Amino acid sequence: MSPTLQHPPAHEPHHAEAWNAPPPLPAPAALAIDAIPFGPDATVAGELDIAFSTHKSIVLRAQVDFAGDTPPMEVSLVIPRVHCRDDQPLLSALKDAALAAIDRNTHSWESTGATPRRLSIQVNQRWYALYGFAG
Repeated sequence: MSPTLQHPPAHEPHHAEAWNAPPPLPAPAALAIDAIPFGPDATVAGELDIAFSTHKSIVLRAQVDFAGDTPPMEVSLVIPRVHCRDDQPLLSALKDAALAAIDRNTHSWESTGATPRRLSIQVNQRWYALYGFAG
């Protein structure tokens, strides 16, 4: 008789783990990412709105636009220089920084009841949507 393989049981979170789980991010969807000018090396091709720069990171200004009369909210996208080429962020680093900014700021707009529509960056003095929000 051949032995049967038994799989270990799937991990089920303990009650405390489920209770302390961070809330899910709003459901962002890529929006107009193909319109942002990128070079052949997957870096942003153009002048970015840099708020701050050190030898370890660059901080880009971005904004979240909301539905209705809620004014836009400025947010910062922090990108480590190791994820840049010649001071231009890679697409993957830009997306990661945008998701981190969304995570940092979600509570503030949820607490005011604002409904985000898009997170945009400025390249060559023109706004480009990086993420759009469902709903």
